[in-house]
Amino acid sequence: MKLPTTIRPSLVRIITWRLAITSVLAMLLQVGIVVARAYLNEDDLNRSYVMREARTLFQAVRPTPRGPLLKPDLVPPHYAGQHTDVYAFRMLLEDGKIIGAHNSSMLMELSPWRDRPSRTQDLWLLDLDLERKLYVAGGLRQKVGGKDVWVEVATRGDPDRVYLGIIAAEVLDDVWMPMIPLIVLTLGVAVLSVRQSLAGVVNAARQAQDISPLDETKRFDVSGMPREAAIFASAINELLGRVGNLVRAQRMFIARAAHELRTPLAVMTLELDRGEPHVERLREDVRGMSDTVDRLLTLARLETIETPDATELDVGEIASEMIDRLKDWALRTQHRLALQVCEPTCASGDAAAIREALRNLIENAIRHTPPGTEIKVTVGPAGSIVVEDNGPGVTAEAIPDLLQPFKKGSTSNEGAGLGLAIVKQAVELHHGHIEVGRSISGGAKFSLTFPQHQPAAA
Repeated sequence: MKLPTTIRPSLVRIITWRLAITSVLAMLLQVGIVVARAYLNEDDLNRSYVMREARTLFQAVRPTPRGPLLKPDLVPPHYAGQHTDVYAFRMLLEDGKIIGAHNSSMLMELSPWRDRPSRTQDLWLLDLDLERKLYVAGGLRQKVGGKDVWVEVATRGDPDRVYLGIIAAEVLDDVWMPMIPLIVLTLGVAVLSVRQSLAGVVNAARQAQDISPLDETKRFDVSGMPREAAIFASAINELLGRVGNLVRAQRMFIARAAHELRTPLAVMTLELDRGEPHVERLREDVRGMSDTVDRLLTLARLETIETPDATELDVGEIASEMIDRLKDWALRTQHRLALQVCEPTCASGDAAAIREALRNLIENAIRHTPPGTEIKVTVGPAGSIVVEDNGPGVTAEAIPDLLQPFKKGSTSNEGAGLGLAIVKQAVELHHGHIEVGRSISGGAKFSLTFPQHQPAAA
């Protein structure tokens, strides 16, 4: 099924994008809230600084047989940078031994653990300046290799902006870690839910290829559809039912009208045959009307067939029969008929319908080409029929409407424009294919393809 180029993306894609955009906006909002809280709340910022800085220094301590030992190369770089005087730390063991320090004199004035760490106090904090941010000192106890180690840190203003890493860690812990799995899970569940909900609609789209208003057994299956889609599909089913009733009524009307006209026209033809020569023009008009009525009856018969009575048939024999029946008329109008048969010519279908299609194509060529035109019929291989001539051909503008009832590809007064409509109906009845184009000599070319006969398995 070909879709227009302006069609919108799938509903799954639309919902996924909207959920993704909403999730990103929610995450950005949450990031803003966390950053604002971490930076504007001085108590939280001071506490976070002391705890994260202490834990960073703990990572530089390694257990050894002689006890915990600080590895200087793992100490954060801001303790050795150009602002070393505003940062301080020291590490103490249980007996008060210092295993690492920087600007320890700053902490000696502030620490409650001056001589020996407290075994009952795990954390201490001290705000050094209530007017300025990140003027803070504090300490934390943690076990390293089974032994207690106390780390104390201090900063006066944090000019190296260590706090940015602290805020980033807060964002990672409070936003990214909890929200990313939630967002991935939400998007996955949304996509699966929408796909499952639309499965019935997608199935209905596939069913639409085979639905016919005239076949009441073929309608959209609303089971498994969401309620909204089921209501829409049910409304279409009802519409198809009404359209089918209208089409059947129209076909019945055409068939009955043609049947009712057929008998009076036959009587008029008999009466005119007894008349004087001056009624010849009237006689031709009545014959034309009779031909139109016959074609209407043929078209109505083909339209009322739901499924053709498919049998094995030889398209070559049908073509030979049609040419024998029409060759006298062709000679009278100075047309030449030629037949070429390419084996195999077996097909599967309704012989009467294929016969009508071929007859109307040949008659159409005779009526709408000048005297001296050659009409060539090629049959096969594989159940195909090609009727072409070397006449004036068909314009490209006329091709789209050429197969519609009462449409003609020339300005000729011959015929009522029903012959090619009969051809189209016969081909569609067999689920075949019809193409209209120009022959090599510039005339019209009609190519019909019918289902090829499949030999029964031995």
